[in-house]
Amino acid sequence: MLQIIIIVAAVILIGWLAAWMLAQKPVTNAQQLIQQHRYADAITAAKDDPLHRAEALKLLGRFDEAIAAYRQSNDPAAREGIALSLAHLGRDLNEAKRLMEETIALHPQIMEFQALGLAYIQLKRGQRDDALRIYNDNLELLETRFRDDYTDPDPLLAETLVLFAALSEASGDAARASALRAKAAQWAPGSVWSGMVSA
Repeated sequence: MLQIIIIVAAVILIGWLAAWMLAQKPVTNAQQLIQQHRYADAITAAKDDPLHRAEALKLLGRFDEAIAAYRQSNDPAAREGIALSLAHLGRDLNEAKRLMEETIALHPQIMEFQALGLAYIQLKRGQRDDALRIYNDNLELLETRFRDDYTDPDPLLAETLVLFAALSEASGDAARASALRAKAAQWAPGSVWSGMVSA
């Protein structure tokens, strides 16, 4: 009987902790608008949320404005956003590499995604061999993530699919690159990434 009481108490405690944690970081209106593919509306809604404003701007291909918004955010993800935006612009690529390496060292998150970002920057810098080495080291994990973990369409992951496509193409896998670009377009219709399918 005591064991049942302990189990019930543990389940109640875990449920309460989960509810409390979810309440600490509610989904913002801007996030909801991004998920609805209403990127321009998300920019307006995120006037006090520079990180989500930057993400919505980036979805529309407004990379310079995204960089400015990222610079207003204290979130560690903002540095990664700046680095990738610079890479998309093909500008200040040494700075992009430095920012990405610092972010990986100081704020490791989903390491294979961060490694993919670094590989993309290296590819843009003309360091193809280094880019492919990083990519190949993380390829199995990337495949697993998109096969098992990230299967629901998410506009905020479309950029990662585009990076994955660029490295796949550089490695000689045109079929995978094409499939990844198509998935990015499907996950973020009306975004800059959806325009890359025919590119």
